[in-house]
Amino acid sequence: MADGADRQARRALRQPRRRRRGSRGERDVLARREPGIGLPLPGGRMRDTSRPVPFARASRAVFDLALEGMVWSRRSLLMAVLLGLPIVFAIVYRVVLAAHIPPRVTPFDLYGAVVVFYYLRNVLPLAALFYASALIADEVEGKTLTYLLTRPVRREAILAGKFAAYVATTLSLALPAVVVTFFILLTSRGRVGLGGAVPDLLRDLGVLALALLAYGALFTLLGVLLKRPVIPGLLFLFVWELIANLPGYLPRFTLTAYLRSLVRHRPAEEGISEIFGQVLPAALCLEVLAGAIIVCLAAAAWIFSTREYVMDQ
Repeated sequence: MADGADRQARRALRQPRRRRRGSRGERDVLARREPGIGLPLPGGRMRDTSRPVPFARASRAVFDLALEGMVWSRRSLLMAVLLGLPIVFAIVYRVVLAAHIPPRVTPFDLYGAVVVFYYLRNVLPLAALFYASALIADEVEGKTLTYLLTRPVRREAILAGKFAAYVATTLSLALPAVVVTFFILLTSRGRVGLGGAVPDLLRDLGVLALALLAYGALFTLLGVLLKRPVIPGLLFLFVWELIANLPGYLPRFTLTAYLRSLVRHRPAEEGISEIFGQVLPAALCLEVLAGAIIVCLAAAAWIFSTREYVMDQ
């Protein structure tokens, strides 16, 4: 009897087997929305659940989870179609329209119009609205936010991971479409001047990425503040942002004025060139846009970390 009791005691007190460094069990934080940190198994190593997961590790886990949901969604399919429409236009221009458009309208002029009027003014802000405003609002509406809030993860890490997934998704959809449009249009009449236009392409890609960051930060804040942020976001884009076309000091209260001033494409025709009459200094534009991104994201993180969310049954 004593020997049997001693064997049971030794079995209960036996040292747990050491896990190899970098094993998959160590990295599982939010995989598939299952608890990455739960009750320890008998004989397993105890984990301190009173302290949150480190910020970088938690943000990466949320990023992986959010990116998978964003990429394989109907929203991404719709945005891929909208962002790819200029490629179709470029192909039609190259095959059919190149011989009928007056010589004074160059392919580079058409490319500039696509960047300024289609991407920068309309489609990229819409993409930012429909992605960024849904980062938290969709979780609240779908009653899935509880799965994230009950993990030992800081709320700021949740928001950072989701915003990074938004940036990665939109950049991977938008920038390749711009590059393909650029090369299809500018090689339609030969490769003359193509090398000199590449720096403008790189500058445009930077401005478009900055637009996604600026509008994304703003609409992330809107999505944290409001339960239904889409309608206010549309009003902001297509009512308030029109102030950028007015003379005077009012355009400085819009994002469009600063982003548009960073683009070198200027229509030469009278009438439409008046829209671009006020060009702000590039240094001022970068400072204001960077400040807007930081302020909006900081405010969104603070509101999200302090707000109580009650899920309706």
